Amino acid sequence: MPTWQLFDWLEKYLATEPVGDLVIGESLHKDGTPNKINAQIVGFERKFAKLYPDINLHRQDEYLTSKRAMQAMIESGVPRMKRREKERVDKIAATIILQDFMESIR
Repeated sequence: MPTWQLFDWLEKYLATEPVGDLVIGESLHKDGTPNKINAQIVGFERKFAKLYPDINLHRQDEYLTSKRAMQAMIESGVPRMKRREKERVDKIAATIILQDFMESIR
């Protein structure tokens, strides 16, 4: 989904689903410093927190999740053409980010 549609989608989703926490990928360089996308993430966090103060925001390192997603697709036999679909890679990477977060809070 295009970024400019995200808050419209969230408004509809949060109106119908109970949500207590939201995990956001934290985009960092290899050395752990924030990369160029970090400013957009901070802007998202501020707007989200203002609109939905009762939902807890969490950041989870997303370093290498796209590569891990690609590797998972290769290992599960996803055809090469489907592995080129950015949306497919992004969905799997998001799943990995959430999984990493869940493992970190145990």
